[in-house]
Amino acid sequence: MSTEPKIYSNRGDFAKEMLHKYKPSESKIVVSDIGAGYGHMEETVLELGGQWQPFDVTKKISKSTIWDLNDRAPEGAEKANLVIFLEVLEHLDNPLLGLQNISDHIRKDGILVLTTPNPQSSKNTLSLFLRGALYAFQEKHIEENHVFTPWKHIVIDFLKRCGFEVLEYAIVDIEYKRRSISSFKDWIKYRAEAFIESRNPMAQGMSYGIVAKKN
Repeated sequence: MSTEPKIYSNRGDFAKEMLHKYKPSESKIVVSDIGAGYGHMEETVLELGGQWQPFDVTKKISKSTIWDLNDRAPEGAEKANLVIFLEVLEHLDNPLLGLQNISDHIRKDGILVLTTPNPQSSKNTLSLFLRGALYAFQEKHIEENHVFTPWKHIVIDFLKRCGFEVLEYAIVDIEYKRRSISSFKDWIKYRAEAFIESRNPMAQGMSYGIVAKKN
């Protein structure tokens, strides 16, 4: 795994670059988009010459197939050589089980591209100090089923337990740094975040990305 993580403005940019970088050599490319939402990654998958196989826990578009990650992949789903898994892990009641079910769905040497909120982020660190709760994991976020706090070391351990080798780690979603400062209070927060990030480079990015290979 690279020791110097690259920085991406958002999860879409990260996923697109990783899909192109790790495009398999096989003639048939099956890309499972788990948590496909409204299908934002379909165009990128088609550009790769891949077959886009979207899944979600609720049907937001007609093309999606329902998949509750507490269960194995739906009957009839093709095993994938690439899996996109963006901002879903934190919503899982049983994240280890969910990752194992994804692992069972990926072909040997297949690639998993995931992003998830960064608990170490400067915003989370500042919120924990001021409110006693992480910015993205307050009580109100239960409505979004933010129930798993995805600390990097735990996620990497879960991936290893599920038969993955981590290839890359990336800093994702730094658009908050470009926000306009509208008040002195905002300026204080902005400077505090910058100070936290200067002390801990892993505090950059509201999310982080991981690329892992199925062994």
